[in-house]
Amino acid sequence: MFEWKGICADGAVFDLDGTLIDSMEIWSEIDEEFFASRGMAVPPHYQENIAHLGFRDVAAFTIKNYLPAEREEDVIAEWNRMCREKYGAKESGKYFKPHAVRFVRSLAERGVKMCVATASSPELFVPVLKAGGIYGLFEGFFTVDDAGKNKSFPDIFLLSANKLRLAPERCVAFEDSLAALRAAKRAGMRTVAVYDKASEGQRETLKAEADAFVYGFDEFFE
Repeated sequence: MFEWKGICADGAVFDLDGTLIDSMEIWSEIDEEFFASRGMAVPPHYQENIAHLGFRDVAAFTIKNYLPAEREEDVIAEWNRMCREKYGAKESGKYFKPHAVRFVRSLAERGVKMCVATASSPELFVPVLKAGGIYGLFEGFFTVDDAGKNKSFPDIFLLSANKLRLAPERCVAFEDSLAALRAAKRAGMRTVAVYDKASEGQRETLKAEADAFVYGFDEFFE
């Protein structure tokens, strides 16, 4: 069981990018390269606006607001190629946030059932989880495509709880995005907000709305 600051849970649902994985630098590089190839700078607040969306929704948002002449399929294919080059590297385990792998392993040792709920895609997150040595510790992996809705809706969290064979109230969700955290709360889960630079503008709201807030996974070992 996970017990910390009044939160008791038998199951844990983890976001990846921005939560377990420090992906801000990766995505910043991708965004810069993507927009630069079109003679543009990255739009203001772009990362913050897309943090809770899946690839297809991000592509739709980007095209609607900045690149109306482009096609979703082409944009998604380009991002997939760029991401595979970075996430698929043998050393991709280096992208985990400090103590994140240690924390996941500690939950497994306590018998906590764990699931991944992400806006990423398997070809990206599977290599990273395997490189970090924790892929086999999760009982399930759900993407926004599986849920049919992005992470501002509770569907993906309900799918995760069902996979873990637990009531949502017995699960805790670890998130860095305010929209996703609110969705997890609507699903009935307890929530831990994990600080990420990409969501700096949401920090105080995350602190106010989450059941707990951490700047890093080392706080669970203090």
